[in-house]
Amino acid sequence: MGSGDKPFGVPGTEADDGPEGISKEDEAKAASAANKFDIRRLIGALFCLYAVILIALGLFGSHEIKNKAAGINVDLWTGLGMLVFGVLMIFWALSRPTVPESPERREQGPGQIRDAPAT
Repeated sequence: MGSGDKPFGVPGTEADDGPEGISKEDEAKAASAANKFDIRRLIGALFCLYAVILIALGLFGSHEIKNKAAGINVDLWTGLGMLVFGVLMIFWALSRPTVPESPERREQGPGQIRDAPAT
């Protein structure tokens, strides 16, 4: 083992990968994988799924059950509200995807005061 060898190195961390040992391609793949399971997408998808079920119940359910609440079709209106919220969550996740921290920010370590991202 030479002086430059790392005994506990991670596969794929050759010298041509960059200063941190992670190539730009690997970093892009990690960011893409993180965005696939963004909590905003999951919440939006669940709200949309439940909204479709409620809208179907509101449209095709029995007339007596639909109008129990003072003649208001609660299932339909709740489903529409949930659908709007779910679509907004998915739109938010797609319009502002998560971005991994830059190496400069990672080097600052915990406890450092950082600038808030510009909105």
